[in-house]
Amino acid sequence: MTTAPDDLGAALHAAGCVTPALVVDLDQVERNIAAMLRRVGEPARWRPHVKTIKQGRLVGLLLDAGVRHLKCATIPELRLVLDTAAAHGVDVDVLLAYPVPTVRLAEVAALARAAPRSRVGVTADDPEHLAAIVATGGLDPWLDLDVGMHRTGSAPEIWAQWARTRTTDIVGIQAYEGHLGWDDRAAAEAAYSTTAALVRAVPSCRWVLTSGSLGFDHALSSAALRPGAAESWRHQIGAGTLVLVDVASARPAAAIGAAPSTFVAARVVARPAPGHITLDAGSKAIAPDRPPPACAVLGHPDWQPLRASEEHLPVRIGDDPPPPRDRIVLLVPDHVCTTVNLHREVVYLRDGVPWGTGVVEAAGREPPAVVVSR
Repeated sequence: MTTAPDDLGAALHAAGCVTPALVVDLDQVERNIAAMLRRVGEPARWRPHVKTIKQGRLVGLLLDAGVRHLKCATIPELRLVLDTAAAHGVDVDVLLAYPVPTVRLAEVAALARAAPRSRVGVTADDPEHLAAIVATGGLDPWLDLDVGMHRTGSAPEIWAQWARTRTTDIVGIQAYEGHLGWDDRAAAEAAYSTTAALVRAVPSCRWVLTSGSLGFDHALSSAALRPGAAESWRHQIGAGTLVLVDVASARPAAAIGAAPSTFVAARVVARPAPGHITLDAGSKAIAPDRPPPACAVLGHPDWQPLRASEEHLPVRIGDDPPPPRDRIVLLVPDHVCTTVNLHREVVYLRDGVPWGTGVVEAAGREPPAVVVSR
């Protein structure tokens, strides 16, 4: 960011910014994308997860940088990617990396048919789910391999048994080691060896997808994920958080030269006691899934955010003079993905100053669409 945090807070205040507000520095987003592309070496080795960004403008920045493979978790995110790609006049390969309920597979297939030049993949949770995906038609089937997280997918022995009698061509395998962190290289390598063994039992496999933002470096360095000379599959990482960067991803971000681009602007609404202030960004505005401190105060590393309530964020400021009432400060979320999902609109920065506003198109949940009989 080219502007000092307190000066940017003053600029947002002068612009009439209503807080709490999501703020995204587009220049830093572009720098983060460029940093990741330098690390992976080629765009095809990166399939960023758009659950982090949820905005067509930011998907567009990825497309402008040459990224054509993307990953998502929800149908609105899938729709966002396909619509943005169509508006940019490019074709994409997007994976819906979530066990889609069988009752909604036809809906996903309809989206794929409406974008015939792009490819849409869906991960299969188990062989029964895979059969439903194949029966739906029009979707690229992927296997979801559980390599130890025990959240979705099937164990290696289940997919290995399926592979011995397979009748379906598989486009890709997802093996997400999200339970492992930046220092868990040995455990990650064991997961990659398991993944490579399954890949070689499924000759039709073209893509192997691993790794969020905490484990990507293990995967990129793994010998097990380098195909042999006679093999046609390729490895990708799915790190999406590093497009925006948060407190939790600070170490991997620093390793590639990326930095936080996304903040919550919050105002001082109370000064209840010496050494304490209260901001208007509670758990409904920033990282609701994180224990305190769920954020950091940009430009004030010694300030300590305490436990948030729904609308209030107490902050211990020590011996610093209390900022005036209504002062806007910028918060870096500990978890940027859940933070972005809380907001419907966003303030964009260019050259370190407010530049415009936008919509977070894929935030929140879908309407229930229940038909009620009376």
